[in-house]
Amino acid sequence: MRVTFQTQYKNGVDNIERAGTRLVEFQRQVSSGKRIERVSDDPTGAASALAERNQLAQIDQYQQTGDSAYSRLTILDTVMSDIVTKLTSVQSSATSALGSTAGVAQRTAAAQQIAGLKAALLDDFNASFQGNYVLAGTKSTTKPFVSTNGVVAPYAGSATEVFTDVGEGRTVAIGFDGGAIAQGSAATDLFTTLDNLVTAINNGDNTAINQGISDVNDAFSRVTTAQSRVGSAMSMLEAEKSRLGSAKVASQSRVSQLEDANMVDAISGMQQADTAYKAALAAMSAAGKLSLMDYLS
Repeated sequence: MRVTFQTQYKNGVDNIERAGTRLVEFQRQVSSGKRIERVSDDPTGAASALAERNQLAQIDQYQQTGDSAYSRLTILDTVMSDIVTKLTSVQSSATSALGSTAGVAQRTAAAQQIAGLKAALLDDFNASFQGNYVLAGTKSTTKPFVSTNGVVAPYAGSATEVFTDVGEGRTVAIGFDGGAIAQGSAATDLFTTLDNLVTAINNGDNTAINQGISDVNDAFSRVTTAQSRVGSAMSMLEAEKSRLGSAKVASQSRVSQLEDANMVDAISGMQQADTAYKAALAAMSAAGKLSLMDYLS
């Protein structure tokens, strides 16, 4: 079967186009370092890369949320530690006012110290982070405890705590119920307890002082229980931060494997494509020099 000049010409052009396309593709990979820049480069790989990038975006969001939660919990931990310190001072002052040997001046000093500690404790319970009260539950923009002429009103926050997602299926409380800490199931809240204790000390009422010390001890237990929750949450966040960091590195690696070009293969492919392209051009050039007699012979 005789090959016509038209057929040979068409085959030559096709060979040049294929070789040129491969050369341009490998040149693009070498210059950009990317195997996939458009969906059309590898539809299946591009879809997998998109899924990984969505995963990376979710990890970034969890990391940002986790960092914010950790900062807020750090404030809570500091507040709890300060409350524990102040309640320890209250217990010490109240104990010093007990017994028949405690004189009026000693009791007065103890009562004044406890009154001052009450005011400081009020500041702790009204602590805020970035404009949100950390001990007001979900009513984070409402001051949980308001004092008028030295009298602290009942808890104004919410009994519902604030939780935030810090990972897949992982949440932590970042806004606590201050009422549960200040009073819980007790008959009076901590501030009323301190007022009653000051009155008992000024009156030299040992029975009432002992009751006040017991009530303060109960408050101390509530605070330390809450602080343990904060510590557990912070430990969980540290572990989650590590896990998310590892997951991010793994996901980035998968994206790189999908999208990035293998430079050794790309350079080798470019060289081979360049050789094939030049060969196709040479073949086409040679074909163009053939005479009519070459096709008829």
